[in-house]
Amino acid sequence: MSDSETETQGLMPSEEDIDFYRRNGYYISKRILSDEQIAEALDGSERIYRCDYDERFPWSDNPRVDPNFGVPFLDRSLSRADGYASFHSLGLRALARLPIISAIAAVLIGATEIRYWKDQLIYKPPARASEESEGVTGFHQDKRYWPTCKSDRMITAWIPLHDCSTENGCLVVIKGSHRWRNNHALVTFGEKNMDFIKSELINTEGNELVEVPLELKRGQVSFHDCYTIHGSYANVSDSPRRALSVHLQDGENRYRDLSFLSKEKPVFQHSHDLICRKSANGLPDYSDPVIFPTLHHTAMQ
Repeated sequence: MSDSETETQGLMPSEEDIDFYRRNGYYISKRILSDEQIAEALDGSERIYRCDYDERFPWSDNPRVDPNFGVPFLDRSLSRADGYASFHSLGLRALARLPIISAIAAVLIGATEIRYWKDQLIYKPPARASEESEGVTGFHQDKRYWPTCKSDRMITAWIPLHDCSTENGCLVVIKGSHRWRNNHALVTFGEKNMDFIKSELINTEGNELVEVPLELKRGQVSFHDCYTIHGSYANVSDSPRRALSVHLQDGENRYRDLSFLSKEKPVFQHSHDLICRKSANGLPDYSDPVIFPTLHHTAMQ
């Protein structure tokens, strides 16, 4: 084994870490990102906010794909989420497609193949410059936004671009909530009233609701199951908080056709469905190598 392979192996989750993830629904990595990688991502985020894209695609100006395409980010007292940021910034792409991240995802969920699914560049303003609840991200489950995905093993890598603490609004997960599958109302990313979500919308299935702030040092990455309930509170520091949220799919994920639920119009259409290639049956192909590149593949022994 080469020195680089030994170093990479030392950054991977242990068997205890994998067991922890599967019991609790989240995992915090060792420091796997360099200062240089993060600096390039920060520079890339500013280029995104100026709409100075490193690469463009036929759909890069389509607001149906993402409403922030081509819209400069001028009012920094507001929160913002830019989808497909890694397609338009090479610095952010380097993070989203970093081999160590997809390798960690693979062992956590027990997959031989990991494909990209989507990413969002998320900006949380400091509370002093905005409304008190402006930066709040409501508790939600990622999978509720992906009903056309057959897989239940999808995973999110959450990459802060600086130290992240409760002060500047780190990600907060609800321990063990990936096992609470009867929470269909949790399409609540934009809901600011966390108490309402916790008291009225979350079905704990009789379990205790335990919030866990994922405080990370610069260079660490957190991972959470697609059913793990998570969100974040306001940023009460003096500086903005930026993070790249990278969603990943296992190689077995396929499109689930929900058209039988309505004869008049699609029941649900993801932005991906507008830009990815179609299968022979005319349905979106979630293995399209242009939109969903394979980031990790473990050779069969």
